[in-house]
Amino acid sequence: MFKLGNKMIVSWRTFGLSLLLSVIVGVTGVALPIDRVVESALGSIAWRPVSGETVVVAVDDKTLAAVDDQDFTAANHAQLIRAIDKAGVHRLFVDFSYERRVRDPGFGEMAAAVKAMEDRIILAVPSANFGGTEAEGAVWPDARLGNRAQKAFIGWEYGFWQVWKVPMAVRADGRVLPSFAAVMAGHPREQPRQFAIDYSYDTETVTRYSAIDVISGKVGAAQLHGKDVIFAPASTASPDQHYLPGHNKIPGAYIHLIAGETLKRGMPVDIGWLPPLLAAAIILLAALMFDRGRWYSRAAFGVIGVTAAAKIFLTVSLVSVEIGAAAFFIAALGANVSRKRRHFSAQRENPVSGLPNFEALRTQQPFGSATIIAAKLVNFEDLAAFLPGEGSQQMVDQVARRLTLACHGTQLHHDLDGTFAWLVPYYQHSQIEGHLAGLAALFNAPLTIGELRVDVAIAFGVNDEFEGSNAQRLAAALVAAEKSVRSRALWTKYSPRQKEDAGWQLSFHSQLEDALTGGDIWVAFQPQYEIASGKLVGVEALARWTHPTRGPIPPDEFIVQAEKSQDIYRLTLFVMDQAIRSTAQLHARGFKIHMSVNLSATLLDHSDLVGTIRVMLTAHHLSPEWLTIEITETAQIENSRQARQTLAQLRRSGIRLSIDDYGTGQSNLEYLTEIEADEIKIDKRFVMTMRDSQRNFEVVKSTIDLAHRLGAIAVAEGIEDRETMTLLEGLGCDVGQGSRPSRWCNFGCGRGPSSGGFGGDV
Repeated sequence: MFKLGNKMIVSWRTFGLSLLLSVIVGVTGVALPIDRVVESALGSIAWRPVSGETVVVAVDDKTLAAVDDQDFTAANHAQLIRAIDKAGVHRLFVDFSYERRVRDPGFGEMAAAVKAMEDRIILAVPSANFGGTEAEGAVWPDARLGNRAQKAFIGWEYGFWQVWKVPMAVRADGRVLPSFAAVMAGHPREQPRQFAIDYSYDTETVTRYSAIDVISGKVGAAQLHGKDVIFAPASTASPDQHYLPGHNKIPGAYIHLIAGETLKRGMPVDIGWLPPLLAAAIILLAALMFDRGRWYSRAAFGVIGVTAAAKIFLTVSLVSVEIGAAAFFIAALGANVSRKRRHFSAQRENPVSGLPNFEALRTQQPFGSATIIAAKLVNFEDLAAFLPGEGSQQMVDQVARRLTLACHGTQLHHDLDGTFAWLVPYYQHSQIEGHLAGLAALFNAPLTIGELRVDVAIAFGVNDEFEGSNAQRLAAALVAAEKSVRSRALWTKYSPRQKEDAGWQLSFHSQLEDALTGGDIWVAFQPQYEIASGKLVGVEALARWTHPTRGPIPPDEFIVQAEKSQDIYRLTLFVMDQAIRSTAQLHARGFKIHMSVNLSATLLDHSDLVGTIRVMLTAHHLSPEWLTIEITETAQIENSRQARQTLAQLRRSGIRLSIDDYGTGQSNLEYLTEIEADEIKIDKRFVMTMRDSQRNFEVVKSTIDLAHRLGAIAVAEGIEDRETMTLLEGLGCDVGQGSRPSRWCNFGCGRGPSSGGFGGDV
């Protein structure tokens, strides 16, 4: 069915601009070479024979070899004209200009021969300059040739070194003068104009006789009686040689003859470039509006083929049409459609696996009675961080191959965060549990990535409800999969309780507003100690939310939701203000410690961020060097000029910068070279497992060394026991941060408990 304009794959503006450019191309003739190529192709396969009513008598190489001094004199012209007249021709077209012959000894004899033919002879009128339909400097026949002979124009214009059109009549010295072709076809004099030659005539079918054979009598009445004769030069040395589209060089007489044959068939019509352009625009507009342009490519190729075929048909039917502007429009619009489709495809394809992504799943036909299953790799981030080189690509490929076994012929979709989804038909609902159990068994076997054997855990979410849009049903399955990950279950079915959670997320903005004004969101502080001395050197501010009905909300949930709903800026400023206020209070009580506040990289694009933080510092009388900004999502910073400028401004203001969660795959070496960080925080996942994993131990060790080489402080997160602290002390780690309140926290600030724990840094 037809869609509204805003459903087209390209915008109205793009369509209109393509059409406007095509109109300019048509007016200026820029695309004329396209038409000339088609016309040349038509000329190269010319098949139509000439009628034979007109023949050529040529001063050719044979004739010149037979006369004295290789010169066909005025006397020879007189001989030939008398012989042609004697043969009883209908008319004689003399394609010579005699202005240089007026002083020849035989000119008088030739003039007498011309006069004898009276109005049956047509004399050529060339011009010094010809353009369009204006002949400047016309060379009229000498008066001694009499006034009974007809006069006709013999010039034409060239385009790309070839003859495409000839005049029907021109304006010469203030009067209208017909062309050879017009006189030959018997057309009356009319307003000056040009017409296109019919290129389908085969020049090989033109009858030509040598002038010397006519003079000698070998060619006479039997061949010439009742015919029109064009008397013209045709030797290889003659300058009167021209290219006709699709043909080799031919004598000018042939062009006169073919032009005359064209006019004998009818009056040529030129409809120009506009009708083909409008037809193409209408057809392609319809194709774009039908099913979001799915049939556009076929329609475009169809229009190209039909347009070319129509041009050929019309050309041989004496209707000139230019398709260059239409071809340009098709190409211009096609380029935009192709670009949009590539962009559209890129938006719906996962660049790692090449599988369609979740956007493609959301926008496909409604799921109907099918069940949607989401699969999430539990330890995807860890694997992506550890696997070297193209290891992540190989891991995704192997996971996708295993999951394909469970797709039952439906398409597997892959999102960037290690999540997959597919549909299961209704008639297979009863088999879902068995399928998932079998699929989980496949992942009991480790993946082989190069020389590594990697264990992969997977959890599933199932949504078999039929209500809601594709996006809602997919989101429900993802919520269920996330719950499976948290509860360590194999699979979880989406439940009404989760639907309530989804409803809460939809009203998140207003809920957050109420929590901030009502005091339900508060700030906890996690201490940081100098490992070598055990001295308290800083704290990290952590946002916490105690909902009046839902109870404590995990930071991972509300912070991620705040980022999605664009509320992260206000939440961050709230935490920042509380943190700076508390730091000033601690300093007043004698605790000279640093305050760390986590900042989402998405906020670095706010041009007023630095100014806002400065105002807070000034308001609470806190020096900037006591504040540390922790950044995690460095991938966004690398692609944002504003973010890099903001970081530079923060550092110039005296505020310390910290790279948070280093080693998780989001912070990288390239970022370290761009921003001078004051500290690097080693992610807790490495610290908590460094005693049991030699690989993690080496990561921690190398990160500490890297931080020191860069002149930064190394901070280890997630210290749960003294043994880990001892290891870190031996590695030279500067600062430790842990979650056990009895070991690390001796004070509290703000509302709520004195210790925060991990997760959801803001």
